[in-house]
Order: sequence, then C-alpha cells, then structure tokens
Amino acid sequence: MKKIILIGLGLIAFSFYQLNHVDMSNFSWVQLSQQNDWPVREPKALGFDEEKLVSLHQFVSRSKRKHVHSLFVAKDGQLVFEQYYPAANTPTGTPMPTHYPPGPDTAHQMRSVTKTVTATLLGTLLQSGAIPSLKQPLFSYYQNEAVADLSHKADVTLENALMFNIGLDWAEWGERNSDAMNMWLSPDPYAYILNKKMAYRPGEKFIYQGGVSVLLGGVVERVSGMDLREYADKALFGPLHITNYDWFAHEVTGQYLGSSGLYLRTRDLAKLGQLYLNQGEWHGQQLLSPQWVKQSLMPRGKFWSWKSIEYGYNWWLPQIESNGKRVSIAAMRGSGGQEMFIVPELNLVFAMTSGAYFNQDEDFPLQLLADYILPAIGMEKVAYIPNH
Repeated sequence: MKKIILIGLGLIAFSFYQLNHVDMSNFSWVQLSQQNDWPVREPKALGFDEEKLVSLHQFVSRSKRKHVHSLFVAKDGQLVFEQYYPAANTPTGTPMPTHYPPGPDTAHQMRSVTKTVTATLLGTLLQSGAIPSLKQPLFSYYQNEAVADLSHKADVTLENALMFNIGLDWAEWGERNSDAMNMWLSPDPYAYILNKKMAYRPGEKFIYQGGVSVLLGGVVERVSGMDLREYADKALFGPLHITNYDWFAHEVTGQYLGSSGLYLRTRDLAKLGQLYLNQGEWHGQQLLSPQWVKQSLMPRGKFWSWKSIEYGYNWWLPQIESNGKRVSIAAMRGSGGQEMFIVPELNLVFAMTSGAYFNQDEDFPLQLLADYILPAIGMEKVAYIPNH
C-alpha cells in the first residue's frame, strides 16, 4: 500500500513538472524573420533586467489558458524581446480565418486594432490637408446616401466619431443580437449603420460603436478616392514597410471595413506604436503631425464609470502607476488579446497577439506590463489599477 502511494505521489509530481517545465534549450531573445525590419539589441544593453524578461517568457509559456501567440518588446526603436507560442485558438465567432502557427512572418487577426488604424489613416489626411479639420460634419460625407434621423445628426463631427460619442443608437457588446454582428451579416453594412437613429445628443455620452469606425473608413475612401486597403498601403503601410498584411473584405459587398478585418504581423503592429512614439515621423517622412499624436493620446472620456481605463481618438488609456504616480500609457486593443502599448517616457513598445477570442482576460496584458515589463526596465512599485 505504501509503495502504491509513493508511486502515485511520484506520478503527480512528474505531471506537475511536465505542466510547469519550460524548455529553455533553444531560447533566444528575438526570432529570425524574412524581413530585417527592426534593429536588434540585447536587453541588458538598453537597461533591461534579463532575468525578469526570462520570467515573463516562462510565465506566459505556462499560462496556456490565456492563448498567447506572441510577445514583442522594443525600446528606443530597437527590438530586445520577441517570442512566439503555439497556443491553440478558441472559436472566433466570425468567418475570418486564423493564420497558424504564430511566428515572426505570420499575419494575425487584429480585430478592433483595425479601428485605431482607420483613425490613423484619418490623421494622415489631416496631415496632408485633404481634411481641413476634425470639426467637419461626419454625415456631410454621406450626402448621396439615405441617412435616417439626419436632422439630429447634422452636428456630429469627425472628432465625435473618433471619440465614440456621436450619440448613435447602437449596442456593440453583451448581446447575442448585437449591432456589430448584425452590421457584418447585413447585405450592406453602410446602409445598416446609416439607418440607425440617434439615442443621445452628439458629445453627450461615450458608447463604443464599431459602426462609427466603418463610417470613418468611408470618409477616408471618399476623400482619398481609393478603397481603404489601397489608401492604407499608400499612406501608412508602404512608408512603414508593412508588406505582409491582409484585410478581410465584407463577404457580400467586397468592401474593406474600418472596424475590423485587418491582419498584421506582431512586428508590424509594433511599428504603428513606434510611429506614434516618433511623433508621426518615420525615416524622415512626416506621416502624422505631432499635434495629431498629442490629441490622439489625450483622455476624452470613459465607457464604464467604474473602470479606470479612458479613451482618446480610438486609443485606450489604462491606469498603471509606479511609486504611486500614474505612468502615461496608450494602447491599440482588439478582442481576443490583440494588444499594442506605448510608454512614451520610456520610448517603449509592447505588442502581443492571442487566440483568446472566446474567453479573453482583458486585464492579462496589462498585468504582464505591470508585473514584468515595466519592472524589467527599472520602474518600481508598479501596479495596474483596473477599477476605481
């Protein structure tokens, strides 16, 4: 009997070891890519505690239920940490394909990161002068379409659309029969959105509304004279040398929508963050104005009164503190764990992709930032504060 118990305990111990052991025999700080598009430095050369980064890698490797696919850290425009994980995807709930396995040259679903990219495209049109001001009425770009409740929409500006406070009657989350899903399933997404009436006055209430990003994408197309993918390639992706990407088109109309559908490599997602850290400049070319960057990252409002996270021009602004003082952090975020954070005072980018489409832990990426990445670069007493 004693021998049986000992064998059982041994099996339990071995199983625990197997579940928690992380093979470090082939570990390297960064991975080989077909594109040599990021200068590489060893973490310690830029002031990182390498043991903390190794601990981050081991923790994520063991956290299989979080379905993390990639982690990427760059500082001062130099890549220091890049890892990929063969974690399974949960069901996506959409017709969009998933590209697998994760790797440095695999384009990943971006989900709502697409919204911030669409906003950035609007910023390039402001930079070029093609759009004179964010005070332009949003629906003035839809004069040839049937627009419901137009008299109450006349005062809606492009800025209202960027902040998601236009007042549209729209239910994005938490409903099986959501407007976001009905829009995608409709034969004409633009007609579906334009037929929605107003529930609030412009600027009165912040409500997350993917349909508004579709309308902003339509503005980009009408002003540029190109479809959204074509203009993105010319004004943003081309200059950033983003070539291995995709944009899933609507299955009926063939249109590229400004709310979702974009696929990017983790390396290219991080480039978008570096562009904002560079005040809109990339290799001598001013793609965005510094004023646009500043305005985009300013807190404008909140979707939930009990949460600390705020919203800018399609940028998320979470609350993380070091030694009791708030650290300026901004993020592009997409459902399922698609994340890109910038920390301007450190000139740092942290990007992450995941396949947690069905059971996402939206706080997990912020905890990684607070528990591992910021301490690794020397920040003390770092705390993520999700709620007031």
